[in-house]
Amino acid sequence: MNIKSLLIGSAAALAAVSGAQAADAIVAAEPEPMEYVRVCDAFGTGYFYIPGTETCLQISGYVRFQMNLAQDSVRGVRPDGSIVLEDGYNYNSRGYISLDAKSDTELGTLTGHIDLQADSNDGVTKLDGAWIQLGGFKAGYFYGYWDKGINGETDYNDSGFSAIYNAVSYTYEAGSFSASAAIESFNDHEAKNNAIGIFPAVDGDSKFSDDWGVSAQVSGAFGAVSADLLASYDFDAEEGAIRGLISADLGPGQLQAFAVWASGANRYWNASEWSVAASYKAQINEKFSITPGVQYFGSLNPTGFGGAGTVSGDFSDEDGWRTGVTLDYEIVKDLTTKVSVQYEDFDTRADSNFSGFVRLQRSF
Repeated sequence: MNIKSLLIGSAAALAAVSGAQAADAIVAAEPEPMEYVRVCDAFGTGYFYIPGTETCLQISGYVRFQMNLAQDSVRGVRPDGSIVLEDGYNYNSRGYISLDAKSDTELGTLTGHIDLQADSNDGVTKLDGAWIQLGGFKAGYFYGYWDKGINGETDYNDSGFSAIYNAVSYTYEAGSFSASAAIESFNDHEAKNNAIGIFPAVDGDSKFSDDWGVSAQVSGAFGAVSADLLASYDFDAEEGAIRGLISADLGPGQLQAFAVWASGANRYWNASEWSVAASYKAQINEKFSITPGVQYFGSLNPTGFGGAGTVSGDFSDEDGWRTGVTLDYEIVKDLTTKVSVQYEDFDTRADSNFSGFVRLQRSF
């Protein structure tokens, strides 16, 4: 066999093998089409479409490190009702996550919102908000109107209990005017505080109750000035409270003030019969602001703010006041620091005291 015959024979053999392999070839499946995350700009910045849906999701939150300092700070209440005071400092780190899902419907914007908070001091992850909202209707676990305060860290603007409830509310908006009303349940709020001993259980040792309240607020904006008028009634305490808050752009900053009055101690307000507060946030430059503030309390409740911290109690002839200053500085974008120093003097306490904190926070 010469070389030419050998080459022809080898080529024929290779062709036969290749033909057999082609007949049995495995065809690779086409890859599934990938749906990339799409930006959703219908509800503001930071939203994106959940793949495969028309729902827009926003993930936000912050990481915070804070050192707290206090002189003669109220640490707790003994079984006999006397107050435990303590000097010192502590540290706390916090992680906070917010999830906000929105979509358009024929009845308006449909929202689902969740807030989760975890603190190193207590090692507990807790729900700090969860609600459903459709148009102006809102139902779930959320902060009420009394949670709104003025600039700075000096003002004390509610009863001292967390102003978050299971509630149902409705808000009507017409341009610069809005009106809101809410029915607020205190049962879970009360059970949580009973469990940690903030105030005695209602109806014996029960951690559940049907206590509830109602709140209504009207708000308006008139150029550089805005104002809120809030009224609430606690059906369990059979007492109510009214608060007016005003804000005005003035000079290089913003001036804010509020006044509150209560018919008696209740879950919305129990510190005193009346109180007035004011603060001015001076924007020194784009990164730095200084906010001094002051608040006066007339006819203190000895078992309210500055006392045992309970809903019960009668207003007295004693008074008290707080003053302080807060400094805010943006180190870089989304990284800020806050320093606050407060001084308070209450006739219901033996001594006046200083308190404050230094905070570092990264928001996203």
